[in-house]
Parts: sequence; structure tokens; C-alpha cells
Amino acid sequence: MSKNYFLDFKGICLIFLYLVFFHIIILAYSQKYSKDPYIKKIFVWAYIFKIGAGIAFALIYNFYYNWGGDTFYYYLNSCRLGDVLFSNPKAYFMMFFDMVDKTNVSELPQTIEYFPYFRDPPVYAVHRFLSPFSVIGLKNYYLMNICLNVFLYILNWKFFIFLNKLFPEKTKLIAISVLFIPSVGFWGSGLLKDPFTLSFTFIFIIYFYRIFFEKRIKIKNILFLIIASYVIIKLKPYILYSALVSCFVWLAFSYLYKIKNQFIRVFVFPFVITIMAFVGIYVLSNVGSIVGGAYEDVDSMLAKAASTQYDLKQDYYHGSTFDIGNLEPTVESAVSIAPKAIIAGLYRPFIWEARSVVMLLSGLENLVLLVLTFYVILKGGIRFFFKQLFSSPFLIFCLLFSIIMALGIGLSTSNFGALVRFKIPMLPFFAMLWLFILDNYNTRKKLKNLV
Repeated sequence: MSKNYFLDFKGICLIFLYLVFFHIIILAYSQKYSKDPYIKKIFVWAYIFKIGAGIAFALIYNFYYNWGGDTFYYYLNSCRLGDVLFSNPKAYFMMFFDMVDKTNVSELPQTIEYFPYFRDPPVYAVHRFLSPFSVIGLKNYYLMNICLNVFLYILNWKFFIFLNKLFPEKTKLIAISVLFIPSVGFWGSGLLKDPFTLSFTFIFIIYFYRIFFEKRIKIKNILFLIIASYVIIKLKPYILYSALVSCFVWLAFSYLYKIKNQFIRVFVFPFVITIMAFVGIYVLSNVGSIVGGAYEDVDSMLAKAASTQYDLKQDYYHGSTFDIGNLEPTVESAVSIAPKAIIAGLYRPFIWEARSVVMLLSGLENLVLLVLTFYVILKGGIRFFFKQLFSSPFLIFCLLFSIIMALGIGLSTSNFGALVRFKIPMLPFFAMLWLFILDNYNTRKKLKNLV
């Protein structure tokens, strides 16, 4: 395909019109925050960053990679599925709502432009989720990208507002972590699986909190929790498992910290943790049975992780591989390389391992995170770190979610190109962990100086 396929005169004019149209809407909506100029400023600039990251992603894959990788095939197949909306609306909605399986696929007309991709359900899910944007974006990759990112920005902003209400004194740090991390912006703004998993992980956490923490058991909240869970399960179930475990631990510590008496809290601690552990195991086992396949149980997941790791080590990935040791599909093997896997998931690629401009971006971020980690530990000390960690159930959630995600990604991924994409749902929380603790340290230091 020609590099300028989407950037002829008509395409450029349409891109300009779409950008102007959505920017006017964003500016109009920003008036909602007119009483808080700082939040208003974040809202507008975070939107610009999101759209800019999406366009940068499109341009790089257009002119640097010449439409290599999965993104262009997602685009092509989602457009074909979008065409079915006009040729056979009934068939389109059956596929979009995942109502077609091997037992009734023969009922679809043979003349339609697209058929379900049963061989790879997550890929089929991406085609379905992207298809509305192919219609709205007139089958132009750049327009689809813009429309998708407007939608995802709404979800990301919702999460920012949610956290800002919980921690109003941390507004700037939340904005940096959720809205302005460069690699999250880049990989979270293309026509890929990762933008959906990132944004719907945010939505899952919001509605888990509203239902289980705030006891707001409403149809709307349950519906959004189910939708978020569905999207994540269809694309990357391990993210939902990580979020579920971490959210239940967050919930357990939140209940525990409501007990003011230290003696009673220590006495009750084992009971609260045990109850939440049983609830978590019950929920996970039920989710696993629903998901089935490679994510049904631990053995199945380890087998898939080992297979994925082996595949990503192959020569056709052109030297962007790394090796933490061979993973066998056993718990013992996973435990033996777990420390290396967690380090890889949290901090690699190191800056000297970058083999491209895009990888260099991630390498620089990881360097910042590594320096931030050491700075906080050395400045405040290990004792201060754990004191801050266990004084905030949310920080416990951030650390646990980051470690579980890093472990899963590190075990199954031996390719830097995949690693930097897979880790983006974890990065905002890992960044918040260290930024919040550093801010608490600086606040304490200022108070001491005043005294």
C-alpha cells in the first residue's frame, strides 16, 4: 500500500475537519471546569496529548514501518466488518455483539464482506470493537484513530476525575501518571488491543470501587463493570485477573483500616484477609471457567506463557528479544525466574537495550522509573517506604497490581516490542506508587522545616 494512501488532499482535509470539530467540542465541554482553571487546563492539554500521540502512532506506522505489524490488519478487517453494517445490518450486529459461533455461522449470508475470525478470538474482538470507528472514520486510518482516541480519552478522563476525588491533593501527580506518560500515550492510542485494555481497566476499577467500596449497587454501575470485564476478557484476560486480585486486596485493607484500635486491627487482620482471599478465589475460579481455554486455570496459563515466551524468542523478531531463562509450564519453573520476570516487566527495556527510536522512548521512561525508585528508597529509607505503603490501601493496590502484571508479562514475553505494549496498563499505577510516596516525603520534610 502507498504511504500516502490516507493522506491525499481529500484525506488531509477530512483529518483537519475532524480535528477542528472534536477540538471545538472539547473546548465547549471544558467550560464545565471553568471554576477550576487548573483542571480545565489539564483537560484540554491531556486531550491534545492523546490525539497527538494517536496521530504520531499513525505517522510512525505509516512512514517508518510502512504499515507493518498488526495495526494495519486490524484496520483492514475492522473496515470489512464495518462494511457489513450497510450490506447486511443483521449479520453485522450478530457479529458485533458476539452472537455468532461455529454452530450458527452457516446462517450468515455467503456474500458478506467479513466472517468471524474464530481461530484467534482476541483478534476477532479487536475487529469487532474497532468496526464502529471504521464507519465513523470513513475507513481512513487517521480518521479512525482520531475517533477512537476521542472515545478512549473520555474513559481515561473519567478515571482521572475518579482518582482526583479520592486524592484531591495529588492532582498533578495523577495527571502525569494517568494522562501524560509518553509510552502509555503512544501505545495506548493506536489501532491495537492495548488502548482498549488500558481504558477499560480504568473503567473496571472505577465501577468495582463504586459497587464494593461505596455500596452503590445500581444497574448502571453493574452494567459498566460487566462491559469493562467483557472487553478485557475478550482481549487479555490476565489483566482482569490481576485487577481482580489487587482490587480485593485493596478492599480488604480498606475495611481493615476502618478499625481505629491498633490491637483490634491486628487481631482482625487474619480474618479479613482470609475472607477476602476466599471471595477472590471464588470469583477468579468462576471467571476462569467463563473464559476457558488457555486462561481457565494456573496450569493452562503457564502452558500458554511458556509457548508465548518461546515464540517471541525466535529469529524473525529481528534481535529485539531478551532472555530471562527458559520457562517450563510448571509452578516451580515460574517461581525460579520470577524475580527476573518482575524486573523485566517493571524496568526493561533498559536504555542501552533500545534498538529503535520508539524503544528508546520506553528506555528513557524506565530509566526515570528506576531512578525514582532508588531516589525514594534512599531518601526516605526502607522503613519510610513500607510505612507509607501500609498507610494507604490504594498504594498497596498499586504495588500489587504492578507486580502481578510485571510477573505475568515478564514470564510470557521475551520480546521488547511486545513488552513495552503489554505493560502500559500497569505503568500509571506503578508511577503513582512512587510519585505519591515521594510527595508524602517532601510534604513531611517541609513540615519539619517549618517546625
